[in-house]
Amino acid sequence: MLELFKRMWLGWQGVAGGIITTQNAVLMSMAYFVGLGPVAIVQRIGGHQNLDRAPAKPGAATYWLPRSGKPQSMDEASRQF
Repeated sequence: MLELFKRMWLGWQGVAGGIITTQNAVLMSMAYFVGLGPVAIVQRIGGHQNLDRAPAKPGAATYWLPRSGKPQSMDEASRQF
């Protein structure tokens, strides 16, 4: 009898795993399209750019920004905060 319950439990775990996987995909897709979709559309219509993709100076040959500040010693670099 115990072996029957073990097999039923393992079978249920497989079924429940499939249900959870499907439910997760549906809920995450809904959150993406309902939550992020309208925000992206509003920003695109408004012409808002989240990334600064312009060169530092007009006519510059590179998009890299110059580094500011003095070089750090090893002790200063090892201290993160």
